[in-house]
Amino acid sequence: MTKLIIDTTCDRNLEMEQQYDFEVIPLSITLDDKTYLDGEEITVDAVYEAMRSGKVPKTSQISYGSLTKVLDKGIQENEDMIYMSFSSKMSGTYQFAYQIIEDYKEKYPERKIKLIDSRGGAGGGALIAVQALKMIEAGRPFEEIVHQMEWNIDHVFYRFTLRDLNWLVKGGRVNKTTGYVGTALNIKPYLIINDGFIQLSKLVRGEKKIYKKLIEEVKNGVGDFTDQTIGISHGDDEETAKKIEDMIKEALPNCQTQVFRIGAVLGSHIGVGGIGVFYFDERPDWYQN
Repeated sequence: MTKLIIDTTCDRNLEMEQQYDFEVIPLSITLDDKTYLDGEEITVDAVYEAMRSGKVPKTSQISYGSLTKVLDKGIQENEDMIYMSFSSKMSGTYQFAYQIIEDYKEKYPERKIKLIDSRGGAGGGALIAVQALKMIEAGRPFEEIVHQMEWNIDHVFYRFTLRDLNWLVKGGRVNKTTGYVGTALNIKPYLIINDGFIQLSKLVRGEKKIYKKLIEEVKNGVGDFTDQTIGISHGDDEETAKKIEDMIKEALPNCQTQVFRIGAVLGSHIGVGGIGVFYFDERPDWYQN
């Protein structure tokens, strides 16, 4: 049996958690000089509430103990394991996990253990994870699951925006002058993931225009694969996510959608009110809605 492992940078929703069996490794969040394990010692609600009050949480990668706890459980239960980590270009988690997993592979050669760089996270990671979980449920071989996950990573697209440019200023992605002027003029950032990095693609004036741009990109980006499940993630703004969901369904009536809440770790970096849309540009060889 194969067990999928993700970390708390990969979005999940209640449907995903109730339907599938997988392991989640927490990253850490620091608030008011106290450090918590994400989802175990602090809730996503508490983190968003702190951000709304003006606090800026800090985050750090997974711990040795959190990873080995999950790996030891898999070994004890005679499971092969695939750990899909957050982008190696945006976190040290992948590099940290690499040597630990190599040591486990040497110590337990009878078990198949694979570390995969998602080159992203959030709702894009969720789309990849759900397809992997469906393959596990269907009894597909370990090597086929790994191959399909790696192909999916190459073909998933990330398009998102933030409500407040100041969160990009705090993260050092735009300068203070751009943030100040942009906020004053109601300018919204249009962001993409490119080669594992978040990039500021352009600045668009006004919410209506930025959401229209998101929908146009999705409609053009899916190509002939119009009946896929499109992921929508929100930074504690379900109302806007539902609005985007309705717009996508109007533009692509054959598609399905999954709405996710952006977790506390990524929420700490993009702020309250971020919206992301995630899709595949081609139909994978193995795919189920």
